[in-house]
Amino acid sequence: MSKRGFTLIEIVFAMAILAVAALSMFMLNRSSNQQAMDSYYEFLAFSLAREPIEVFRGFGYDSLRMIADGNISPPAEYPTNSMHDIEFNRFSEIQYPAEASMFKRMIELKSVSHGSLRAISIKVTVAARSMSRIEVWMRNRTVSLESLILERPR
Repeated sequence: MSKRGFTLIEIVFAMAILAVAALSMFMLNRSSNQQAMDSYYEFLAFSLAREPIEVFRGFGYDSLRMIADGNISPPAEYPTNSMHDIEFNRFSEIQYPAEASMFKRMIELKSVSHGSLRAISIKVTVAARSMSRIEVWMRNRTVSLESLILERPR
C-alpha cells in the first residue's frame, strides 16, 4: 500500500514560491501608494503655484507694475520676493486643503522689456517645508511656474 502525501522538501518549496509571490504583491502595493501620493502632492503644489498667477493676472499690467516697483503693496495673502509658509486657517476667505500647510511659496514679480514690448514676469515657486512628510512622498521637492502679463497696446 503506497502512502500519498507531500514531502517536507515539496512543502518548503511551495512556501518559498508563495512567499515570493506575497512579497511581490506587497512591493507592488507600496510602489502604487508611493506614486499616488507623489501625484497628489505634485498636483497640490501646482495648484498652489497657479493660484497667485491667476490672481495677479486679474490685476492687469499697470497694477502689477506698481507692485513690482514697490509703489503699492501686494495683497496680504500673496507676499512677494520671500519664501512664506502657507498656513491653514479654516476661517480664512481662501481655503486650502490641510496638506497645503506642508508647503511654502515664493512669488517674484519683475519688470521685463524687449524693445517696445513691456511685461511683468510672475514666477511662483512652491517647495516642501523641511521636516514634513511631503519630503518623503514627493520626488520633486519644488515646483515652479512662470507667466508674463503684457502691457496693453495703446
